[in-house]
Amino acid sequence: MAIRVAVYLVAAYLTVGAFFWFMQGRILFPAPTFFEKTTPAISGLPFEDLQISVNARDHLHAWWIPSAMPSAKVLLVFHGNGYVIEDMAGGRAAGLHEAGATLLLVDYRGYGFSSPIAPDESTVDEDAEAALNYLRRERNVPVDQVFVLGRSIGSGPATYLAAKYSGLGGLILESPFTSIDDAARAIWYLRIYPVGLILRTHFANASRISSVRAPVLIVAGTSDTLTPLWMAERIFALASEPKQLYLVSHAGHDDLADVGGDALIEKLREFISDRLHLLKR
Repeated sequence: MAIRVAVYLVAAYLTVGAFFWFMQGRILFPAPTFFEKTTPAISGLPFEDLQISVNARDHLHAWWIPSAMPSAKVLLVFHGNGYVIEDMAGGRAAGLHEAGATLLLVDYRGYGFSSPIAPDESTVDEDAEAALNYLRRERNVPVDQVFVLGRSIGSGPATYLAAKYSGLGGLILESPFTSIDDAARAIWYLRIYPVGLILRTHFANASRISSVRAPVLIVAGTSDTLTPLWMAERIFALASEPKQLYLVSHAGHDDLADVGGDALIEKLREFISDRLHLLKR
């Protein structure tokens, strides 16, 4: 009987581990299959619909939304893993537009109308570089005028870019995680697995942030249970000055922008206009 129970336990362990191994792409990048086909025009925003080349085969679907006021600065936005840029066409795009920079909203390959692939860390990082190269080569935007905003899993490619290109104007991380490994270990039944070996996507933001030389603004909700506050605090502690941690009281993971409201947009505006770096910390 004891042997039989042990066999069942080992079989269950291996089955769950195999499921996690083979399905991790869909778990980490659950791109919506159905979404409303809309554009920033529903918010009254002028925009250009773009296809940004990644390589000879693939492209990114993106929107270029000019700043309401003359500005040389561009906010390059990488969204979370559960939605597409069409989900930002309403309130989120309008709110970011008030931050005082031209917006470039990008869908990773495998999302929305971008090329259909199975995304992982390497492809998402390639997408981030393709978007930055588009700004530099096609729009002639100097690197120091590019501000990168990454939300949730988007904090991965955002931090990757900021660590690789030291001259960026600034890095904004919303609801960031220290790493995918830490996020996986936060799930109780995965703690018995060697997640560092199983995972193919890591996005080790805590390790990379020390290489970032751009100003950093980290935004986190105090009630976030998916990327808990300690993750934002850990990244903040490892980041170089100038840096600021902005907490949104009672905000969770999915309602950060809604709860943050106008105060959050004002914080982004201050950061992009460089006034934030002059404030007492």
